[in-house]
Amino acid sequence: MIVNQQSKRGFGISEILGIATVLIIAAAVVIPGLRDLARTILESTKTWVQGKMGTIFNLAPGN
Repeated sequence: MIVNQQSKRGFGISEILGIATVLIIAAAVVIPGLRDLARTILESTKTWVQGKMGTIFNLAPGN
């Protein structure tokens, strides 16, 4: 019986291209969500720090 030797060589170009495609699509979906999450965290932190600084130093908002 003749065995196809190509299937035993490990990863081929099509597998590598498939993995790269999946990673690119995943990055396109995940990264914008992470940007929004980071923006929300930074805004919340900024508001919290301004509130604490106002309490500690008795500052009016915007000063």
